[in-house]
Amino acid sequence: MQLEGVEKIELVNNEFGVKYRILRDEPEQKFLLYREGPQPARLDNWLLDVELAYGGFRADQSSIWLSELELDSDFQDVVKDHAEFYRSAKRIESLKKLLKSDDTPGMIRLKMLAVCAGSAPQLDMVLEHLLEELAGSASDEKQLGLELLDGDRYRLIERCRLDGYFWELVKRSYGYESTEPGLKDFVIELFKSSFVVGSDGKGALSGDALVFLKRWKDSRQFERCFEALSDECAGILRIEEKMHGLDFRQLVELDYFRLIDR
Repeated sequence: MQLEGVEKIELVNNEFGVKYRILRDEPEQKFLLYREGPQPARLDNWLLDVELAYGGFRADQSSIWLSELELDSDFQDVVKDHAEFYRSAKRIESLKKLLKSDDTPGMIRLKMLAVCAGSAPQLDMVLEHLLEELAGSASDEKQLGLELLDGDRYRLIERCRLDGYFWELVKRSYGYESTEPGLKDFVIELFKSSFVVGSDGKGALSGDALVFLKRWKDSRQFERCFEALSDECAGILRIEEKMHGLDFRQLVELDYFRLIDR
């Protein structure tokens, strides 16, 4: 590369001398500094102040994606660890609309989950949209006699390697843990905990999980989704059999199953 009026310098263990030259000896001259290889740690970077003052350009794909999102190199892992997400210009554009200047890497990953799920960037809303798709899959696959599978939204989350972060959020927020976490398993555990707690027991999930269940139950948008999965879980958990040994007064407030209403 030849740029008029610009002198190129390759950085090869000569950072201190280069720094003295460009800042003290020739402060009016324009320079292009080139470094091959990985970015040095900040404490080891003699030219960090120069980079921060004048900016840098990186030609690898991750850096180009960061540039599109107007994020600095501190967010490199958010891009490198989830490269599949950024292979879609539409997903990048959707994510960019959600970003704020004070976002942390965790907040950006949550917003990436929201883009994959087609929801707002809140865990309960991401879950509602994923469960809506799961309920749709349930009715379609039941007619074909197939096993219930997670939907395309969740498969996209897996392809983008966001599923580990998703289940870590679910664990922290709702207390759900499994060696092989899945949406169907989570829903079964959610309804199971609601029944156990409602019949004076102690559920495996946290109180926030039951708050989510109540919000989901009362949602007009996801009403059919809730009813479909509630009915299915009632059969899996054998709720009708378990009710026979309980006083109806124990179940008055437990309105997560239509069987109890009947």
